[in-house]
Amino acid sequence: MPSKDRPLVDRHPPKAGVGWLVNTQEQKVCSFTNANPTAHAQWVVVESRPLRGSGQPVVRRMLRHNAIEAWETMLKTGGWKRCQPKW
Repeated sequence: MPSKDRPLVDRHPPKAGVGWLVNTQEQKVCSFTNANPTAHAQWVVVESRPLRGSGQPVVRRMLRHNAIEAWETMLKTGGWKRCQPKW
């Protein structure tokens, strides 16, 4: 597929390992942020919370390759799309 025909999401990956996804159907927002790497692995902190109102965030720490897979899976499933930072 020519680069001009590729979706914007693929042409511009998140900068510095930080990315945000929003799902308006489920009213949730999710952030992916690089964590401090260890000697053996690179970690990503994945935090999801309600889009509006109060609620406890769900924070997970994942290996980088698992976080990339989760990001891609969320984009392929219905409702999730990239967004600007929400908070």
